[in-house]
Amino acid sequence: MEKAVLLIVIIVCAGLSGCISADEEYEVFPSFDLVDHNNEIHNSSMYEGAPFIAYFSASWCSHCAPTLSAVDDTVPVGNILIFNLESRAEWSNMTEWKDKMEDELERDLFHPFIHSPILAESAGVEKIPTVLFINSDGLIEQQLEGAQDNAAIEANWANLS
Repeated sequence: MEKAVLLIVIIVCAGLSGCISADEEYEVFPSFDLVDHNNEIHNSSMYEGAPFIAYFSASWCSHCAPTLSAVDDTVPVGNILIFNLESRAEWSNMTEWKDKMEDELERDLFHPFIHSPILAESAGVEKIPTVLFINSDGLIEQQLEGAQDNAAIEANWANLS
């Protein structure tokens, strides 16, 4: 009987190995050197040492505005990069997209709108919207896909190291 209990404990513990760890491994956010809607350059080195949000969407996405609104409500200006993952040329005008979002959200947005389907692919983004929470070491700590509300954005931003 004792051997059976010991065997069960060993099997359960073996199944848990690697599942519980104080040191989580995060992916590095890909390096970038891109131009925004105002023709201003944004590169990885500009965001070193501070957490930021990489918001990925497409300029045609009709259900993505509430998530962008939640990000804008929560995260300080200077800590948000808005990336268009759409590769088709007819959806690559970032000034038009920014103006459309400002009209839809009924407010000014002070974040860079950047066309970069290649960065989206490098970051493994496949769904829209996708919000990546990048810590001050440049590591992706959290990835949220689909529509998000203020509470989800606030909780993950507050937990960002």
